[in-house]
Amino acid sequence: MNCEKNAFVCEGYPTKTVWKSGKEKSEEGASSSRVAKSRLIPSAIARKRRVSFSYVKLEPIIRGVETAEDKAFFEHYSKLSSLFTTEGELHNAFKDMLLPLAVRHLGLMHSILSLSSKHIDYESIYGLRLLESHHACTEEVSKRSQYHADEAMKELHAGIAKADNDEVEVSARFGQMLCLVLQTLSDSVPAGEHRVHLQAYASLIQQSPPKPGPFLDFIQELFQYHIALDELIYVPRLSPPSLNSPTTPPPYDFDWDHCTTTFQPCTVHLLGVSDGLFRYMSQITDIRNTIRRNMHDDMDLIVDFPLLFQAANIDAGIREWSPVWPPGDLRDLAALLYKQMMWVYLWRTIYPPKTITWKPDKRITQAVNDGIAMLRAVKSRDTTQTLMLAPAFVLGCAAFQGEQREPIKSAIKTVKEYRQFKNADTALRVLEEVWRLMDEKDEKSWDWQAVAQGMGLDFLVA
Repeated sequence: MNCEKNAFVCEGYPTKTVWKSGKEKSEEGASSSRVAKSRLIPSAIARKRRVSFSYVKLEPIIRGVETAEDKAFFEHYSKLSSLFTTEGELHNAFKDMLLPLAVRHLGLMHSILSLSSKHIDYESIYGLRLLESHHACTEEVSKRSQYHADEAMKELHAGIAKADNDEVEVSARFGQMLCLVLQTLSDSVPAGEHRVHLQAYASLIQQSPPKPGPFLDFIQELFQYHIALDELIYVPRLSPPSLNSPTTPPPYDFDWDHCTTTFQPCTVHLLGVSDGLFRYMSQITDIRNTIRRNMHDDMDLIVDFPLLFQAANIDAGIREWSPVWPPGDLRDLAALLYKQMMWVYLWRTIYPPKTITWKPDKRITQAVNDGIAMLRAVKSRDTTQTLMLAPAFVLGCAAFQGEQREPIKSAIKTVKEYRQFKNADTALRVLEEVWRLMDEKDEKSWDWQAVAQGMGLDFLVA
């Protein structure tokens, strides 16, 4: 205290120690050395073990799901899978059939992750939160998405080259092709890539189909549904009249009369395939292609008696048609809309502008108005929103009156909000061009397929 008061620096009193003889100090030093060595030996062994087993690595429990971005894609697939059928989020074939198969087949898992990654809007609140919850990096998602797309194609090509008839390999092959078709729904500028995969399906399903059962039913219904709706946009190439060949061959060699036998009402995921309605779609498209040919050749009689006779038979079939499930099903309203869509497609086909005045026929006006009323009745979060784009688009192609167009635009926007696929935006772009041509009384408005082609848009209205 005296040193402190006088600002004198000192070391204070020395620490009190107990006196020991030299022998005691020597024995104490030896004991400390033994303790130190006993502590060092286990530490050295642990270091050696760490070095020896540093190569050991735990593999991902699910092959293909490795990075934070992969986990985000995988989680999103649970939501995405419910948007492809009317079954809802809890139980649907995309989770109950396709996902277990993907766990056993790496190529299909890559396809699923690629499909999921391309559907996510990374600028939306949902997309940002999804990445944040998995500590994923926005700069890496595009790289991982492309990685899965590349690996999926590599596995698909390798499987086809091997011509392996193993049941898992065959089923996964069709699952990968289905993912490739559905992936095109997210394309900003679609260029018809979906048709390549649909054509491949039409060929492979005859050569090496999966074994009969629920998975085959699921695959057939999904592919045939999209094949049918592809006719709403597909334009066959017209050949010169001198060649006496009306059009290029149809893109799919498919007999609709033999696709209504295997499905049970409880296993129907969509509409039009198992119930036979899309058989009429194909017949109407044949009539439309013939009329297009006649218009191209400047024939005096564009719609002749044979075409009208075919149309009368189709008309009777459509009006008598009913879905396969019992009355009271939640999908009844969707079934009525598809019936309405088919009739409007038929009317719009057999009455091109050259055969009528531009004043809308009251029958088509009423049919479109009734269809709009049905569209309005479908709730925004109803699972049948999955099916609504096609009928909204076809009704729009017959919406001659301005007041009919706004509710159709609203219906398509509701579909976009529910499904988040970019093909809804593409469909609306085509409709707005068709409406512009209608208002100008331009005969091109009849051929909306050619309008879409002229815009460079080749997409699925599905």
